Amino acid sequence: MIQFNPIVSEIQEKMKNISFILMQHENKDFCLAKVHTNNWRQLSYRDNHKEYRFIIVSSPVFARLILQREYLKIVDRFPEYFGTENDWNIIRAIKEYDKNFLLREYSDREFFDYIRGETMAYVFKIENNETISNRILRLDLCRNINSSNVFQGGIFHVFKHFTPKGYNTISSNHKEFIVETFSEIYRHIILNFYSDEFVKEEGNCYEAKSLLRDGHVLRGIYYKEDEIPVSFINSMRID
Repeated sequence: MIQFNPIVSEIQEKMKNISFILMQHENKDFCLAKVHTNNWRQLSYRDNHKEYRFIIVSSPVFARLILQREYLKIVDRFPEYFGTENDWNIIRAIKEYDKNFLLREYSDREFFDYIRGETMAYVFKIENNETISNRILRLDLCRNINSSNVFQGGIFHVFKHFTPKGYNTISSNHKEFIVETFSEIYRHIILNFYSDEFVKEEGNCYEAKSLLRDGHVLRGIYYKEDEIPVSFINSMRID
């Protein structure tokens, strides 16, 4: 149960407003505007001798696949779908894993449109004065798959850069930066997005830089339109 009662209503109001704005902006027929506080997750991270507090408000499928780590069960059950350099195979693996929960047979495109829609998490940073940072991250599973069959945006894009210990890969690419645990991946994303080195580039993109434990620089590019009060992962790489 989330203990920061003074900011619960603030988060609920921000999420509702953002969801309705995005629904209109992206011409969607629906949006996820509210999640019960029992399903929120509170995180506390230490970085550079400072402690940072966050609240993740996620959709049920995002919570199940990412926060509850069912994604790794998919990798374990269908290893032949990973490391193929074709991200459509990852969509097929998730669809096969979830087939008993589906109401009918879905094409790969239909299932992809389903999981890229409102399958996401909002990340809110709690400031020292018990308010919410105006910088808000929407962490989608993915935003698109391009003509080269590669994920664009979202945490699925980031998976090609990080591999938990004990796995050859959790993406369609080969092993890259090794992390101790699966949850360390979204920890790196969150700390990168909320780093002090967050600079506007050309257009609607912002670049953030943060350090990994061995000194490598994690460079994230985030997309944010001026009238939309939330940012999206555009791309990420390790220098």
